[in-house]
Amino acid sequence: MPLRKFRLRTLLITLSVGGIVFTSCVLLGALLLFQKSNIESSLLESNIAYARKLAETTDLYLATAQRELAWSATQIRRLDDANLLSEETERLRLQSGFFNSVVVVDHNAVITAISPDSLNMVGVKVYSEVSRRAISTQKPFISAPYTSVSGNYVVFISQPLLASDGHYLGYIGGTIYLKKQSMLSNILSQHFYGRSATVSIVSNDGLIIFSHDPARVGERMKLNAQLLKQVATNETGRFSEKSGGKVLLTGYASMHVTDWNIFIAGTSETVESILMKTVLNACWFLLGIIILTAAVMALLAGRVASPLEKLADRVRDGGSDAQAASLESINGWYYEADRLKEAVQQHRHAVAGRLAVLHDEAMTDPLTGLLNRRGFYTLIEKWEREQPLCVMAIDIDHFKKVNDWYGHDAGDAVLVQIASLLRDAGRSGDVISRFGGEEFILLLPFTALDAAARIAERMRKAVMATTFSYAGEITVSAGVASFEGHEEIDVVLRRADEALYEAKHAGRNKVIMATSAGFISYSAAQLS
Repeated sequence: MPLRKFRLRTLLITLSVGGIVFTSCVLLGALLLFQKSNIESSLLESNIAYARKLAETTDLYLATAQRELAWSATQIRRLDDANLLSEETERLRLQSGFFNSVVVVDHNAVITAISPDSLNMVGVKVYSEVSRRAISTQKPFISAPYTSVSGNYVVFISQPLLASDGHYLGYIGGTIYLKKQSMLSNILSQHFYGRSATVSIVSNDGLIIFSHDPARVGERMKLNAQLLKQVATNETGRFSEKSGGKVLLTGYASMHVTDWNIFIAGTSETVESILMKTVLNACWFLLGIIILTAAVMALLAGRVASPLEKLADRVRDGGSDAQAASLESINGWYYEADRLKEAVQQHRHAVAGRLAVLHDEAMTDPLTGLLNRRGFYTLIEKWEREQPLCVMAIDIDHFKKVNDWYGHDAGDAVLVQIASLLRDAGRSGDVISRFGGEEFILLLPFTALDAAARIAERMRKAVMATTFSYAGEITVSAGVASFEGHEEIDVVLRRADEALYEAKHAGRNKVIMATSAGFISYSAAQLS
């Protein structure tokens, strides 16, 4: 029992939809294999960019806080006015909002004023390392995190106080809480980078200065020595670390006011969730394409199949002859149908085409590509009745010496090069032929005798000015004759040959015109 053949419509739908499904699977596989690293890289770059922005903001915050302290320091020139000190510390804390507390300490490390008053620490001596540093250096600085006298984990910013005569009085400083609410925590917490993205401030040695999780403030991040070196030396960078069984993508940027770094770790979505969402969206999109493709192919399959079915029927029922008569009625609007139509037409015209090729070969000189004698006589019938009409005969001077001295290959090369020169010097409507050996015959339609002689002279000069590859310098002689009345072509050719022989006898490398008054050299005609 013969196998059942599938219809073209079914094959078209199956192949198109199947191809899309297969391509979709390959693309999804490639997406899973290669896109993960791209997503990770993109997220890390985004983390770096946002960390840099927060670092700039935090730098600006700390610099502004230092300027606020510096201005207040200019307002305090003595420490014996308790009201002035109390008012200035209270103003600085409430007006700017930069500090959680503000304190004035004299050169003996005794607190002379503090805001808020609820801390009740006026008169208390401060023994902290930060206080000793402020008094010993007598310079502005931002401290590392430490536990203050009041028991808060803070960062301290100080500014020296100088009397009017430049005498050192003490310092004024502000504390920024790291585990409680402060303006710094508000700046770092109220960002728009996703709910699950964590922002931290980490020192170059890995100490956590600020974190969304207050419990982590004061801890040291578990970074290896290479990462610590990278953070300390590079202004921006990225790295991945495992925390709680998850891989966190961290981008960081260094601050300029201190040796702190802003860390942005994680995102609102993990790489896997982003990847899965991308794949899911791609699946829905591809499903829509598959459905649309199936619907379109169902409509087009009939139109695609119809021309091939008709062509197959014509070939089967009528053979090549019948098909040739009926193919034009079939709309071969796509490649295969059009090729099938062309196949029969090519078959019918193959013999005629081959005969045409043989005819062209019989009319053309194989060496130069010019018309041969037969081609010339065939083409002359088109121009015999057109007047004025001239014939030019050109012969290479001493061509036999070229063959004898340099060989026939050199002679052939000379013939080919001269044929090219005649084409270039001639006009588009001129008929150029090689009659045999070194003789060329040109037919010049709509050309008077003197104009034909000028063309011959141009060709003679072109040849004379050319250096030939094998033979060096070559010259030609030319004879020009015109049709007079309705002469036979052979008569005009004979006169052109006679003029050519006259040019040879006159010393070669000349152009001779055959006129009713006899033979005239072109140069002599110009002089006359």
